[in-house]
Amino acid sequence: MPKQKTDNRSVGTRFEAELCEILAQHGFWAHNMQQNHAGQPADIIAIRGVFHTMIDCKHIADNKGFPFSEIRENQRSAMKMFQRKCGQLCYFAFKLPDDTIWLITLERMDTLINRGKVRMTDEEIRNNTWSLESWLESSKTWAEEV
Repeated sequence: MPKQKTDNRSVGTRFEAELCEILAQHGFWAHNMQQNHAGQPADIIAIRGVFHTMIDCKHIADNKGFPFSEIRENQRSAMKMFQRKCGQLCYFAFKLPDDTIWLITLERMDTLINRGKVRMTDEEIRNNTWSLESWLESSKTWAEEV
């Protein structure tokens, strides 16, 4: 395996573990799904009260943003099925080069793709997503309301 691919995977794996730890510190049960040869539809399953979600983590190593081509069809279909069965949203979490973390729903990402977008710049990520802090605060209410 090329060094670049290994480095990207280890950085991504660290981000997944970091986000699980942050979620746990905020009252979630957060399970990091291990990589397997077939891949998995998301990196994290998170539950707090009656609020539960799937989160796929994307580490953005440079200032080029996130290309939507990195979303695999098995992720999209599994997240859509989860949402239909559970009635709750699924998210993508981005860790930007400045170490901030941002979350976006699958629906919002699909809306951008349907409008012809092929990538989100770091600035667009900040403007079209929730900061981790605001998402965590809002999820307290969701856990009580659902």
